[in-house]
Parts: sequence; structure tokens; C-alpha cells
Amino acid sequence: MQSNMNSTVNILDLCDEMLLTILNKLDNVDVLYSLIGVNQKFDRLARSIDFTQSLDLTTISSYGDDYSKIKSMFNRFCFYILPQIQHNIQCLTLDPWSMTNILSIENYPKLHKLTLINLKVEMANSIFCTNSSFVSIFQHQISNLVIMINGTSGYRHRWRLCTSMFAQISMKFTNLTHFQFDLITDCIYTLELAGLPSECYSSSIVHLNLKVKTFNDCLWLLNGHLSQLHTLVVHVEHIHNTSNIINNRKTVSNLKCFSLTSFSITLEYDNQIIPLLHHMSQLEKLTLSLYVHGRTSFIDGTHLHNDIISKMPYLHR
Repeated sequence: MQSNMNSTVNILDLCDEMLLTILNKLDNVDVLYSLIGVNQKFDRLARSIDFTQSLDLTTISSYGDDYSKIKSMFNRFCFYILPQIQHNIQCLTLDPWSMTNILSIENYPKLHKLTLINLKVEMANSIFCTNSSFVSIFQHQISNLVIMINGTSGYRHRWRLCTSMFAQISMKFTNLTHFQFDLITDCIYTLELAGLPSECYSSSIVHLNLKVKTFNDCLWLLNGHLSQLHTLVVHVEHIHNTSNIINNRKTVSNLKCFSLTSFSITLEYDNQIIPLLHHMSQLEKLTLSLYVHGRTSFIDGTHLHNDIISKMPYLHR
């Protein structure tokens, strides 16, 4: 009597549900790169919305110094894979390796979230601060934008471009609701927003995450310029004494989530920060990470309850 112990099952004999369970454990970029065009069944599964809706193409450049492999993978994506799935793509994450070729395709009818990481200032400026085809095509389509600029340049004029970019994006991207503008650098320069014309701010933004130079810039953001804002995550380089006040309290009083971070010593916790928090009567979530100096008493649980939490009836985190 012969045993069937040596019998094998071809992976193509598995049902779609089982194959999708296996493929969903893999990175979708790897699935697309490996299976598109292999055979009819794998091709159909790889094209499903599970693998084509959101793409993080920065994983390709993680192959390090293997330039030929990176180039080969990008060429396959740009010229063969993306033209077949671009109608499904809603979210893209790109780095300098992938950005130019991927964005040059330009036909992403469902794209609404774009994340650009490790950008140099000049590259970001060429994308957003010139009459680029990217801006003209996507300025009314992108609703969620993340820009992460990386560099160690000490040239101040380059970092002034960042403030200009912030203003241009806020004005041009009319349906932008979520905006993160991050400067990942050891350079001392950050966004200087105080004094920008009011038309530089988009009334559609509800969630804003950025780094600014002074507490004045933070107050400027909350002075009615962003009428729909409900979440502000802000890192402030320096919190010094300021005579500026918030004249239009609609934005600050309607804020639901507020995160304030500063790694520089501040003496203005009681004079500047606490009075600002007292205007946030609708706040539901609060995060403070500060280096406070010069107080005569500790910031303990009693202080937090009496001077902050008790003023915010909706606060739950």
C-alpha cells in the first residue's frame, strides 16, 4: 500500500481568501513588486484594494547602497506597476529616491494623502513654491499633507524658504484639512509665522502639526487665522515673555486637542502658558512637555488640577 504523505499542494490551488490572508501579512509594496504580472490569479489578487490603496515607497530605498536594485525596483514600479493601479491609490509616502518619477505620473484621481519625507529644502521649494505641475494638478485634491524636511544647513536663507513654503501651501491647497510641516534638522532655524498676512492661512485646516520659532508664532496661529482648527500640535523653539495677546478667541476656545512642546528653558509658564490654557474651555486632550524654571513651587498634581484641569470640563486625556 502506497502512502500519500509525499503529496504536495500547489499554492495556486488555495482559495482566494486563504491567499489574501497570507499576502496581508506581507508588505504591500513587496506584494505588488513580486506578483503583478506573474500569472492571472496572483495578478488579480495583488491589484485588489488591500494592496493598492496606500503605498509606502520609501521601503524600496531601504536596500541601502544597492543602487542597481533600488533603480530596478523603481523602474518596475514607475513604468509597469503604477500605471495599472494608479486609479486605486489614495495615500502615497515618498522620499527623494521615489519622488520625482512617481509624482511625474500625475494621474492619481483618488489621491488625497501625501507624505514626503527626508526632503532637502531646495527640493521641497521646487515642488511647492514654483509654478510646478504638481501644484496645479493636486492643489484642490490633497486633503492630508505631511512634509518632513531634513538637513543640516546653516544658511539662514534656506530656512526662510520654509516659512514661505508654509504660506504658499496654506494658500494654494484649498481643501487641505490635515497639515504636518516638520523640520528634522540640527539647524537652529524654525518657522517664523508671526506677521504673515492673514490670507496665508487656510480656513479649511482642522489638524496642524509644526515647529515654530517663538511663542509669538504659536499665538499667531491661534489668533483666528485658522477658523476650523480643532487640533494643534506645536513645538516652540523659545518661550519668552511677549506682549502679544489673542484678540480673536474663536479658534483657541474651539480647540479640542492641544500639544505644546519646548526643550528650551522657559520662565514664562505662569505668565504666558497658563493664561493661554485658560482660554481653551472646550479642550478634550492636552499634552505639555516643557522645561520650566524659576517657579517658587513644584508643578504637582494639586497645581495641575486647580490651575488647568478644573478649567477644562471636557478634558479626558
